Amino acid sequence: MTVDLVAENPENPREEYDKDYIASLAQNMREVGQIQAATVMTRLAFLVSHPEHKESIPSDREYVAIDGHCRLRAARQAGIDLRITVDDSPAGTREDLLAAALSANHFRKDLTPIEEAKAIEALVEFHGSAAAVVSVLGGAINDSWISTRRALLNLPEEIQQEVADKKVPIHIARKAGSLPTLEDRTAYVETKMAERAAAQAKKPKPVRGRAAAAAKRQTPTAPAPTAQAASPAAPASTVTTTPASSVPEPRTSTATDRDPAIDWSDPDSIAATILQRCSPTVVEGIAQKLLASL
Repeated sequence: MTVDLVAENPENPREEYDKDYIASLAQNMREVGQIQAATVMTRLAFLVSHPEHKESIPSDREYVAIDGHCRLRAARQAGIDLRITVDDSPAGTREDLLAAALSANHFRKDLTPIEEAKAIEALVEFHGSAAAVVSVLGGAINDSWISTRRALLNLPEEIQQEVADKKVPIHIARKAGSLPTLEDRTAYVETKMAERAAAQAKKPKPVRGRAAAAAKRQTPTAPAPTAQAASPAAPASTVTTTPASSVPEPRTSTATDRDPAIDWSDPDSIAATILQRCSPTVVEGIAQKLLASL
């Protein structure tokens, strides 16, 4: 399906796109092909429930994207057709479409925490409770996750933007959002970010590249042990030697051989280590367990 026939969903909660991710996805789709089809609705089914969007959905578009906005943009950037699956079943209410978009985007790169929070808030207002939203979303998220996301909307708009831009860690923003006043929330974020900056400044900068190689060459090595001479008083027949190959050399390591220590108080350091050492499947499993425990 040519991408010119597919419109983006104006009800999609995602507001920002990662340009580097779209470019990488476009290259992958151009070279490897589109692995998963994008889910779309017919324009007619969409506008029956959402006549207010008649002006925002051009008349020459036959479909509206429900799941696959990044794939749609990547296909457009790559200059290739988009493989789609037509599903008009979510048609009904604005909340139906919002829930479908949120479910499709959950645990993916598409949504920022603030976009997730806004989508959740709209669903809670419509359905009446967090428990009802959990049921609507098929158990993909739990009550605790919903409450922590909704707390982000208590933050000032400028801090919300910093959370969306990944300048303020989610664990700091989540705690700040639960404080009673706007001043308390702002002060908490400022204090924690100052502490974070001070801690980062105290960390020794890792030595890499040529400097690391030079430091390793200059590291002194211990002299090889020499064989101990036999005692003159001992009879010649009692003196035995052991071949050097049968005695394992003690394993030694230098600071440059060891993995750098992980700062368990720094979420970015922890996340970087997990992404570096674990497969995508393991990373997804870790993320689900952490979210379930919140």
